[in-house]
Amino acid sequence: MTGTATLRRTLCLIVTAFVAVALLVPEHADANAQRVEQLRAELNKINDEFARAGAAYDKAFWALDETEKAIEDTTARIGENEVALGEAQDVLQARVSSWYRADNLGFIEFLLGAQDFNDLVTRLDYATRIAQDDASAIQQVEGLLAELREDRERLEVEQAERSAKVDAFKAERDALQKRLQSKRAEYERVQRELAEEARRAEEARQRAAAASSRPAAAPLPAAAAVAGPNGMVFPVAGPNYYSDTWGASRAGGRRRHIGTDIMAATGTPVVATLSGTVSRGNGATSGLLIRLNADNGWTFYYMHLDSIIVGSGRVTAGQTIGTVGYTGNASASAPHLHYEIHLPGRGAVNPYPYLRQMQGR
Repeated sequence: MTGTATLRRTLCLIVTAFVAVALLVPEHADANAQRVEQLRAELNKINDEFARAGAAYDKAFWALDETEKAIEDTTARIGENEVALGEAQDVLQARVSSWYRADNLGFIEFLLGAQDFNDLVTRLDYATRIAQDDASAIQQVEGLLAELREDRERLEVEQAERSAKVDAFKAERDALQKRLQSKRAEYERVQRELAEEARRAEEARQRAAAASSRPAAAPLPAAAAVAGPNGMVFPVAGPNYYSDTWGASRAGGRRRHIGTDIMAATGTPVVATLSGTVSRGNGATSGLLIRLNADNGWTFYYMHLDSIIVGSGRVTAGQTIGTVGYTGNASASAPHLHYEIHLPGRGAVNPYPYLRQMQGR
């Protein structure tokens, strides 16, 4: 009897422990689920701040680019007018020298060649007008040079102010990006814990079903990458921001933007928007690039990549094909994916509305 009682007590303790664990696991899972929702809200808030800071940085960066191009143009005009001034001064000097040199009586002979007094006055007036025109041309060039030099000084002050703004906006953007990455890491960690708890609970359920001779239900299939409402997958899989820069000035107006720059940290994964075939390239302006010829006939360009993971062959929508970088003519201080969409018979179209739709916005 003693042995039987001991066995019963042991079984009771085991059952009690199992019940306690069973009660605690749901509570812990619920707490983690609430934590995921809280982290998601915090992520969205930081991401909005990050997007605003990034847009402000972009605006300041390209305003500085315009100013630097204006300084370049003004400096070139100053150089051209300095050449013109030197030529005008040489013409005047040569004319004065030819008329008044002691060994050259050309000017006097020109005046003495007058037929009468009226002709003399006319010739003298003509010579005076030539000298005045030469002097006036010099004054005009000198006046223009003074204006241009003032413009350059003003632009250089503006350049310094805008450069300071760019630095400040960059610091704010980078700080928010670090916060976003840290919060995303925490969010993903809690999600993994929640998934692990769900896995353990499912294993326990299956063991219990097997022990009671009941067939275990088939596990749920793993979630696949979900495309946006327009059937396309957003091309950057990580913290990012972007704005509608279609047709915006680039390189001080020397070219126009025909894509969307999706700003993200170097190394952020880049994925295929649609299933299709990819090929790789490398250009002085574009840097490392991937061209995706989608099955629907559309073409997508991914430029300034840091690395290419899949450079040829078939890919599926949502598959990682490269990483964000700043190769080509991109700035190391502003790594991004230059993203283009080309439609059959239309060429390049503005990607911005398509990107918004991919995110359900």
